[in-house]
Amino acid sequence: MLGVCLLVVLLWWLWPRRIDFLAPKSGPIVVLGDSLSYGLGAESNHGYVGVLQKRLGMEIVNKGVNGDTSKMALDRLQTDVLDLKPALVVVELGGNDFMQKVPIDETFANLDRIISRVQAQQTPVLLIGVQNGLFANKAAGRYRQLADRRHTGLVANALGNILTQPDLKSDAIHPNDKGYEKMADEVEPELRRMLKKMGRL
Repeated sequence: MLGVCLLVVLLWWLWPRRIDFLAPKSGPIVVLGDSLSYGLGAESNHGYVGVLQKRLGMEIVNKGVNGDTSKMALDRLQTDVLDLKPALVVVELGGNDFMQKVPIDETFANLDRIISRVQAQQTPVLLIGVQNGLFANKAAGRYRQLADRRHTGLVANALGNILTQPDLKSDAIHPNDKGYEKMADEVEPELRRMLKKMGRL
């Protein structure tokens, strides 16, 4: 019986931990993303990151870069994110990969590398998925698989149905102010959940 108990304790200790429930860290919240995180198409500071910053009442360092692919974001991860010693990292990438027809396995391999390097600093990650088609979204399952494997927070499709509503878009692929408000609505509950678990809210 003692041997069984010791085995259970050992397995519990070795089982992968959920990195989103760590003790509070003093660093900033950092968003690593593309034009959606940058807020292309919105008025100044009215992208979803700006909306979340206002709603949460805390600074969010926005490292969204127009046109970024997952590989480009991986290349700047150290200087733009890791060197800041963040408390939590939001990763929103994939849209440009899909438009450029980057093989989906390559995209998610890059996202996996980004997440693993962030988690190596004992920093939780919120993964934000975007859809890879206007009327079909085959990428959602891959975002969920990655989030499950790496034990991250997840918003499987932050765009929701924004792309099918002209009054929420500034162009074919980017929201306007109203659209970014909707995008913030999708992200906020999961971000709040993680921040509360970390003792930051």
